[in-house]
Amino acid sequence: MTIKYRYVPRHKDKSHYLDMHAQPVMDISKAISFKSADDDFAIWLLGRYGPKPPTNYEPVLMKIIYEEVQKHE
Repeated sequence: MTIKYRYVPRHKDKSHYLDMHAQPVMDISKAISFKSADDDFAIWLLGRYGPKPPTNYEPVLMKIIYEEVQKHE
């Protein structure tokens, strides 16, 4: 089993997430993710492709678990 932590952008009031095109999505698995809240997330949020206005969004920590379900023989 492998566990990874990523940050996803979530709207502060409406609680939806954003995909890579800054479009709202309700499914967290479809949200764009970043390795760090300070570097990757902040650069995207304030950059050309980030949402307008960026102050409505916050980074939310997501735990991703990769686990083998069935072994192939």
